[in-house]
Amino acid sequence: MAAQPDYRIYPSLLIAFQNLLDYELVAEEDWNKVSEAAHERGEYLDRDIGDYKLTPDEMYLKLEADLIDSINRIDGQYGEAADKGTAFNEIVDCLIENRKSSREDCKIYSITNDYGVKVIRSDIHDFTFDFDIALCKETADFFSGSVTQFLAEATMETSFGSVLLYGYIDEWVSNIMYDIKTTGRYSWGKFEHGWQRHVYPWCVIEAGMTTRIDQFVYYVIEWAYQRKGEPLRAKGVYQESYDYDHTESGRKIREMLELLLTWLHARKEFIQDKRIFGGENPKGWHGQPVDIDKLEKFIFGNNLKIA
Repeated sequence: MAAQPDYRIYPSLLIAFQNLLDYELVAEEDWNKVSEAAHERGEYLDRDIGDYKLTPDEMYLKLEADLIDSINRIDGQYGEAADKGTAFNEIVDCLIENRKSSREDCKIYSITNDYGVKVIRSDIHDFTFDFDIALCKETADFFSGSVTQFLAEATMETSFGSVLLYGYIDEWVSNIMYDIKTTGRYSWGKFEHGWQRHVYPWCVIEAGMTTRIDQFVYYVIEWAYQRKGEPLRAKGVYQESYDYDHTESGRKIREMLELLLTWLHARKEFIQDKRIFGGENPKGWHGQPVDIDKLEKFIFGNNLKIA
């Protein structure tokens, strides 16, 4: 029987931690700036158009709170954009495999909407999305014959102990892995700091599933502006490709894990999910959102910013 790992980590946690390390750059992104539309809605009227909504320190606190809530698996934390991407990915996989959705939280069906347009509809959590049928079929055709949602997992040794790395590869075709991304705005290099491109190939090679992965590709759908009654269509479809180097990716993963685990132990009083420390949660366990005021005092009162 294999020994239980000391920690369990998945790529989205590494991505959230990367955002925390890069909080000053995140604070400068366009979504953190006050727009004319925000003023028209009566929001941020105490600030000029173009000013930042959150200061760098406020952004740091938000990103750390989001990371802790992600670890504690708070329901609905990711919101509309993430659920839209999840629903689209599930539709594509259902078309590739000619099956109905097996997800309990995602209902998928064809329907003519109230405006007389035939769409593929998804009800997921508190959202309903109508997707363009042609876009869904074209994406599924591109990935025809791929292995979908393959569980990649392997253990890496660190100075803190053993870490089980795991996650699901969206599409795997021969020596190329793909991660399907959807976004409202795209520019090349958007996913350069994504950790899937390191973790998934490393895991399958270490686990003996294959001896070689040549590339990891982010297959990106940039959403077009959606007018009332229209389904979600693509403004553009892009492939952001990265060559894979097993030794280099292993080094980068280990360095990042040790930074994350240092932070994790310093925040242990806020971590409710026992699985991340290799344990198990009681039956029926649900995480609770972090106390933001307590976290703020903890971070800034003890000078514990990590970046």
